[in-house]
Amino acid sequence: MAIDYLLSVKCEPQQGLGAEKLVELHRTRVLARSALLHMREDGDAREPREIEIQLTMRNPGGDSARGVTLQDLLNESAPLDAVAEACKSCPAELPREFACHRRIRYPIPERVEEWLMAQLPSNLQCAAGALLVRGLGEFSWDGAPTAKLRAAGTTYFESRAPYGVRWEAADKSLIEMSSDQLFQMMFLVGPLNPAHCLMLALFTGVIPHDTSLHDLKDGPGRQRVLASAHIASHPDPEIEQFAAFLRTLALAAKLDVPILVDG
Repeated sequence: MAIDYLLSVKCEPQQGLGAEKLVELHRTRVLARSALLHMREDGDAREPREIEIQLTMRNPGGDSARGVTLQDLLNESAPLDAVAEACKSCPAELPREFACHRRIRYPIPERVEEWLMAQLPSNLQCAAGALLVRGLGEFSWDGAPTAKLRAAGTTYFESRAPYGVRWEAADKSLIEMSSDQLFQMMFLVGPLNPAHCLMLALFTGVIPHDTSLHDLKDGPGRQRVLASAHIASHPDPEIEQFAAFLRTLALAAKLDVPILVDG
């Protein structure tokens, strides 16, 4: 299980296949190729048509399973081959085929939540802090949808309790935020429009927390800030999945396109 997200650049593959179909086909291809790679690393030299697996689909109405070979899955994803050439001229200049689609695996480790919350501003006396407090008040991001998933066991989150951060406001009142709220803002509000992506990139430090509000509102200023957006690669692959998502937020804001999310 994973969170699938797609940088919606309206390229030839996305328009020809449709965003939902592209994600479905690429998810199938990634699954088949990853399974084959692991088996090769374990010394299994069988052909894909000889390797059978049980594929389980998890749905709100109940799970379903089917037996398939890895060749079946590779065949199912074959329509990607007809549009793969267009990825060489990707509008977002992404480095590999269908890199507009990425995944974040469940369950989310506790150390990832800790790292993610550490990306938030250390105080509220900056643009990121001011806009974060405003957003929490205006949009009722209370974390309830995430808390419901967390309460279901360890399928989605390793930790049974969210991480939290607390700030002191200018009037000495306390402002609190949990990782449940941050996950809601990222993955449980539907498609992420470019303005929302910009705010999340600001909140998580992909663009500096103290970026001026003038630059955020001004077209050329905003593009200048986004051109230098950066978050370093992380050696922990679980954390790097989230670092890649944060980079995609800034890219979506820069290109003025949404991110489609399927959790």
